[in-house]
Amino acid sequence: MSYRALYRVFRPQTFSEVRGQDHISTTLKNAIVTERLAHAYLFCGPRGTGKTSSAKILAKAVNCLDLQNGEPCNQCASCKAINEESFLDVLEIDAASNRGIDEIRDLRDKVRFAPSQGKRKVYIIDEVHMLTNEAFNALLKTLEEPPAHVLFILATTEPQKIPLTILSRCQRFDFRKINTAEIGNHLADIVQEEGVSISEDALNAIARKAAGGMRDAISVLDQCIAFAGDRIELEHVEMVLGTVSEEATASLVDTVIQKDYSRMFLSLNDFIQQGKDIKQILRDCIQYCRQLLLLKVAPKEQLVELSPDSIGKAREQASALPVEFLGRMINRLTAAEKDLRYSNQPQILLEAAFVDLMIQGLEPAVSQPVQTAAGKPAKTSPADVEKPETRPVQKLIASEELLQQWSEVMAQIKGKSIKLHAFLNDVKPASFKNGELILRFGLQYKFHHNMVNQEENLRLISQVVSQLTGQPVKVTVELENEDGYIKQELTLVDEARKLFGDVPIEIV
Repeated sequence: MSYRALYRVFRPQTFSEVRGQDHISTTLKNAIVTERLAHAYLFCGPRGTGKTSSAKILAKAVNCLDLQNGEPCNQCASCKAINEESFLDVLEIDAASNRGIDEIRDLRDKVRFAPSQGKRKVYIIDEVHMLTNEAFNALLKTLEEPPAHVLFILATTEPQKIPLTILSRCQRFDFRKINTAEIGNHLADIVQEEGVSISEDALNAIARKAAGGMRDAISVLDQCIAFAGDRIELEHVEMVLGTVSEEATASLVDTVIQKDYSRMFLSLNDFIQQGKDIKQILRDCIQYCRQLLLLKVAPKEQLVELSPDSIGKAREQASALPVEFLGRMINRLTAAEKDLRYSNQPQILLEAAFVDLMIQGLEPAVSQPVQTAAGKPAKTSPADVEKPETRPVQKLIASEELLQQWSEVMAQIKGKSIKLHAFLNDVKPASFKNGELILRFGLQYKFHHNMVNQEENLRLISQVVSQLTGQPVKVTVELENEDGYIKQELTLVDEARKLFGDVPIEIV
């Protein structure tokens, strides 16, 4: 017999075996027992959370010859045939490859025929959101008035793409992501049954990586068994997944705290030489920083997901890092991950993110009381107590120097929006007078002009220049025409005034 993947071997066969979806399993069992089954169900939720498995269990339950408290017996002829995928009255359709109107018309013609082998005919349509609009329209009438012997189960990961007319004719069940502890417990049961030894750290790493999907977790476990054999350690999981270890990530965070540029570049280069994916490096760093933030604000560690070997070092780092810096670090690394899709130099983007964090540094510590010559704290007056803590401010650029120091403006904008920075690469800052900055684009850069001229981009440029000059700034964007003159973008009202003069205008 050929090898079967673990997720197929350990697929739930009863409602009680479906992990993390008790609210759905209980409802369906009660509906079966009380004979209050609907004619159409919609199972929606993230991948690997039990949608298709629950659909097959429901199909067995409605055809089972020896139903037991709403659960299929898995021993009768009907249950065995469904488990072996040879039951003629349970049809599973993949809407991703059968999405057209012809397939749905064929289904609509066949639903009229009575079941040939069981009590009810069950249609399971997977990824139903992939159907075309015409196919949905063809399905609608059947869902509205189905024959009594037919049960429809629609499954999808994107319910927002399903027409409201279809949604309104189905009972909807939302499958939740499965928590890490429950995934870990199920994996422990699997490795015990398979005769495999796995360390607790490795088990937790797989459960966390699954991000709420049981099927993903079992698939990773299967891959680790193929790689490491019957004894799996944390390093085996890290090699299979291509993740960065918590110890290495903690060391990288240390380089940021200590502003050790050399060690930071060497560490990142080592990761890449080991074949680590840059996006995965960023994800692991973001996840580790989140753990530090949780340790900082939730010291009882209910939410912390770190190995016992790493928790001590992480607690030490969390105590040294202000909450503001951890939040800024998470935001900066998340922005770098997002910008990877636009970059042809991902390693440089990764390194630049860490350099930015090291340049900004940690928040300044609260100033200590001034010591007197005798070593005692100096007395403070009420006026001194009321003074707010002073912090270094950014040096302002004089108005007349702004155009000469445009590179500083561009650097600030790049840190906030790489896309806007790219659109501004070919701009000519024409003038800056009386708080108005005029940016001028050549005719060949009309697209760049239009993008920069959007309200959110103008607002961002204004904020940056206002911070650098210490005054409110209005930004105006101009476009040259074929003769080199300035072409003003006129609104409809401007065009009307140009035609009719400065007279009252009513807009309807």
